[in-house]
This record gives sequence, structure tokens and C-alpha cells, in this order.
Amino acid sequence: MKKINTILLFLALSIVSCDENDDMQTDPVNPTDGFTHNSIFFETSNAYFEIDQDDDDPIIGGDGFPDNYSFFFSNGRMFDNDANVNGSNGDFLFSLNTTSWVFLNIEVSDNPSLSNSGPLPGNTYIVSSVNDSVILEDGQIDALSPAYFINNIEYGTGNETAGIINTPGASGLSITINAINLDNTNPTTSTIDANYTFMNQNGEIITGHYEGTFGVILD
Repeated sequence: MKKINTILLFLALSIVSCDENDDMQTDPVNPTDGFTHNSIFFETSNAYFEIDQDDDDPIIGGDGFPDNYSFFFSNGRMFDNDANVNGSNGDFLFSLNTTSWVFLNIEVSDNPSLSNSGPLPGNTYIVSSVNDSVILEDGQIDALSPAYFINNIEYGTGNETAGIINTPGASGLSITINAINLDNTNPTTSTIDANYTFMNQNGEIITGHYEGTFGVILD
């Protein structure tokens, strides 16, 4: 079993950029990287994996393991905004073309198997219904002033009044890791295959899938 310190080592080695995705669908003609809500498909061709390093659980000195992990799926790009560039707020910046975004947080407290290992293939994990998990449809990203670019892509902050925001319902939130390949030699070729289910505040079921490369963020 791959222990979490091995995953932490991989993550530490892979923070060249938190955006090493290729924007390529597994099937470009009939894309499946995305989510479906009310029979409407929203494409998400990029994925990100975030690991919490705070270890704030109620144990003296912590237990040496992260308290939560997060998965993000998006049709645009994400960038960690710890530096609050150009006076911006929020944890992340997004490329201006971002309209579809999925944030699934999995807490160790909800998933005891994560207390001694990272997310593993073949496992299904409960997605938190209380800690910020959300799915955004038809969103809008506002440009910064002055404009901010990374590798010739302009980034901005999410407009909280735009689009349809799906917040968690009481149950029915999970993510299944079908496969995951953490490539220590060439982190940019690391891949994940995952399915997820999300019940929103209206009791409607949203289902999603992603298969491809992913970026890594340490928090």
C-alpha cells in the first residue's frame, strides 16, 4: 500500500507548476471528461489534486497525516493564489475562459482509510457535504487590474454572482478512484481516472467523469 509520505514526496517533487494539464479529452469527438446535470453535459478537460498540509486534527501535535484532500475538475485553468496577486482575493485564480468548475473535498474524518494512506485506486470516498464542495455551471471569471498572465494565459477571480451554483445536499456525494498513476520521474504525465456523484441542494443528482493528466497543489 502506498503510504502518504510517499505521496507527499511525489507532490513536493511535482510543484513545478500547479497547471500541467493538456486540455485534451480522452475522446475528442464524444468527450466524457465532464459532468451531467438535468441531461446537460458540461465539459471539464482539466483536473487538479490538492493536499492539505496543516494537520489540524484534535491530536496533540497532529497525527502526521493530512486532514483532507480535494479534487477539482474544470474547463479552464487554475492557479494557487496564496500570494494574492495584483491585490486579488480568493484561494485560486482561474483562466478567463473558465465556466464549469467542480470542487470535491474529502475529509479524513469521513473516510477513516485516509488516516494512513492517500486516495487509492479501487476506492470510493465520501465527499464532504459541509466543507465547501460545490459544482459551478455557466460561471464567469473577472479579469484583474492590472491584468495577470501565466504562460500567455490571462487569469482572474470568480464572479460569485454569476452562473448556477450547486451546493451539497444531505447525502449522495462520492468520488471513486478507478485508477491513479503518480509518475515520480515525469510528474506531468501522472494520470487519474475517476467518477463522481453529487446531490445538490434541490435533491438533483449530478454525475461526472474525468480521465487524464492532473495538476498538483499543496495547501
